[in-house]
Amino acid sequence: MSLGSKRAATRPRSFAAVLSVLILAEVVSAFELSMMYVAIPTLIKDFHADTNTVAWVVTAYLLVSASCAALGGRLGDLYGRKKVMLVVLALAAVGSLVSMIGGSLIAVIIGRGIQGATGAVMALAFGLAREHLAKDKVQIGLSMIGASALIAGAFGALAAGAVIELFSWHAIFICAAVIAVLGFLAVWFVIPRDAGAVQRQRIDVLGAVLLPVAVTCLLLGLSSAGKTGFGSLTFLGLVAIAVVAAVIWVFWELKAANPIVNIRMFKNRHIALTMIVTFVAAIGPVGGNGVLQSMMSQYPKAPITEVGQGMSPSFSGAMSCVAALVGFALSPVGGYLSKKLGARFVFLTGIVLLTLPSLVLVLSFGNFPIFMVATIVQAIGISLFYGALPNVLFEAVPESHSSEVTGANTMIRNIGQSTATAVMAYILATAYNPATSLTGTSGFRTGYWLLVVLGALAALLALLLRKNPAQWNPPGTSELDHASPGSEQGAAEAGAAGGASKHAGPQAEAGELVRD
Repeated sequence: MSLGSKRAATRPRSFAAVLSVLILAEVVSAFELSMMYVAIPTLIKDFHADTNTVAWVVTAYLLVSASCAALGGRLGDLYGRKKVMLVVLALAAVGSLVSMIGGSLIAVIIGRGIQGATGAVMALAFGLAREHLAKDKVQIGLSMIGASALIAGAFGALAAGAVIELFSWHAIFICAAVIAVLGFLAVWFVIPRDAGAVQRQRIDVLGAVLLPVAVTCLLLGLSSAGKTGFGSLTFLGLVAIAVVAAVIWVFWELKAANPIVNIRMFKNRHIALTMIVTFVAAIGPVGGNGVLQSMMSQYPKAPITEVGQGMSPSFSGAMSCVAALVGFALSPVGGYLSKKLGARFVFLTGIVLLTLPSLVLVLSFGNFPIFMVATIVQAIGISLFYGALPNVLFEAVPESHSSEVTGANTMIRNIGQSTATAVMAYILATAYNPATSLTGTSGFRTGYWLLVVLGALAALLALLLRKNPAQWNPPGTSELDHASPGSEQGAAEAGAAGGASKHAGPQAEAGELVRD
């Protein structure tokens, strides 16, 4: 095949086509996460099971999803992001079928675990966007993909509730399977074939085993803490296993020739600081706001409680959808600002918009207009935060490791959000009043002040991020790989490297071809 025909075969599709398909893939992941929350009461009734048992339909997904975020991202970088994305979407469809036709709660839980493979979708989508979108549109594309998780999750819960009311919980899995198949076909036909330096390397099997063990034990411990407490043997035992597995994993990854997660990237100040900010924000306003506001929206109004809004579940869901729509509509603005002012500015703005409403709410419990405005502002904040994250990371990361670093970041964020859920559940439980079966105002006040403190800490840490960070240089990457997406400097470097490749032989031409 001639060089010209190779270029034609690997030339990116239009911005709208590629972006639409990647957003559809992210919709599959977000829908499969959110759809089961509204189904829990129905499953309790149909299977005559207790809440703790049925909650495993969510827990099983989250456990697998957190590990797959890092594993799937790394495998995509090594073996081709499109290939791995297709495998992930196929597993999503299979998992839906297992849950639907299994006939038992155990089958539903097993199917949900298989669906958890979609935890890798976001990292793969970010990598594919960076690989196939025009450089001047990468920031906007990444911002919209990140924000799509917000709107897909909100509408997923609303749609799942309507499907259950009209049909049964089985119909949710039919919808999930159909969406997964549509996503699979769209990726197959629209996304160009993997044109990157797809490597044939041995998989780091031990690293791939130890990472899920560490993450699973940690998340299980955190999920149990709300019931058993942070001093219980269950919590301490699971965390101890997680720490031991994590320590062994780190030492192994430092020795492995092709690690699942390259631990050495955390030596880069920009990457390490971004990961720390992500974790602090996830424990704080990113993970905690949803817990508190979902309860407040449906709690009884005054004089029964000081904090409640007295909304019905459907009205609360509709309000969340409206807020998500506003956040998603502004996501291209976040991408545009990333190009003009830098991803660091948008990242910091997102954290601030997530934090300030918590401060306002703690000072104005029970005020409906303020509650609505705060919900919308926080939706805008989470949209900017999710959209800016990959743009911030990619300023210091070569294209060849895009999905690996965003996968690791997604895993860290999931752990932080799980921690936030456990901490908020514990705080609210300390203020629980058995006489009214409601949580007192003090519990919500403590929770919100904690979110304000953690949000402020995340914002201060984000200020330490540099506008022009030092680049991470993993073995085997070239200067061209490090060109920042969408930047004039990056385009100039790419052009210079492309000109040099004309005099550097077939290997340099192949490197140029990958990025065309």
